[in-house]
Amino acid sequence: MRSLRILLVEDNPDHAELAGRALLREAHVNEVVRVESGQDCLERLANDCNFDLILLDYDLPGIDGLETLRKINKNGYDMPVIMVTGHGNEAVAAEAIKIGAYDYVVKSGNYLAALPAVVMKALENHRIKKEHAQLRENIEQNYLDTLEVLISVIEAKDFYSRGHSERVSRYAFAIAKEMKLSSGETERIRAAGLLHDIGKIAIDKQILLKNGPLSGEERKVVQTHCKCGVKILKPATFLGEILPIVHQHHERFDGKGYPQGLKGDEIDPGARILAVADSFEAMTSARSYRSAMPFEEAVDEIRRRAGTQFDPEVVEAFLIAIKKIK
Repeated sequence: MRSLRILLVEDNPDHAELAGRALLREAHVNEVVRVESGQDCLERLANDCNFDLILLDYDLPGIDGLETLRKINKNGYDMPVIMVTGHGNEAVAAEAIKIGAYDYVVKSGNYLAALPAVVMKALENHRIKKEHAQLRENIEQNYLDTLEVLISVIEAKDFYSRGHSERVSRYAFAIAKEMKLSSGETERIRAAGLLHDIGKIAIDKQILLKNGPLSGEERKVVQTHCKCGVKILKPATFLGEILPIVHQHHERFDGKGYPQGLKGDEIDPGARILAVADSFEAMTSARSYRSAMPFEEAVDEIRRRAGTQFDPEVVEAFLIAIKKIK
């Protein structure tokens, strides 16, 4: 383990001296830096945030330990915080844990003897947590890279759909922004736009590229791509929020869509947005069996289908958004 730096926030010089000595007896602790107030702590971190842990006293001049902890969290410093409280401050300790402290220590009895062990446990758990987060991030990125390859495979199977998912995602994102949805919901819709047709990897190329109308049986095969997409994406739990959109993006507002025949508010809001974006992109792109529809004609077609195929509210937002990205 590398040498460790600890920031000790304590206004009582005697307690600070004793705590510093106790911590420096731990072989891996190389430096204990002391500041006397919450404001001093925040100013020190603003200039030097290369600490491994903060030992934060609750009873400080100016802003107390809890308020200091809130500001530390708000600024996003990546280090565990241990709150130090006086005897009888159990409520303070509980609040500290609630707002993000890793642990707390009560100044009673021979608390200094236990302090190094509490600190080392916090540091070890923080290290493990960071390693798990990095591992999860790597797994998620590898999965997304794999899905990107699959999308490329789909588009390689069908020359006419090349770039389709990216354009659908862009249209859907613009509609969601126009509807003033939250950033989280907007991002969910954007991601679903990129991955909504991933299930077509399971559809036979001869059906996808058929130069003419599909038979009833062939149409049923194509419609399975919604369910197949969910099966492909489901193992990636971090993509769970987009599964309803992928599954439902061919549902119709009047209930005549597939695969479930949902209608109106039964359909995920993101899927209602994606339905408009997907249909508009398909209309304005050439296919093996037809040429692209002119832009204004496609806009009129979307407008005409409001209340039947599409959610009228989504169409209204689309009509505004599409003028901005034409």
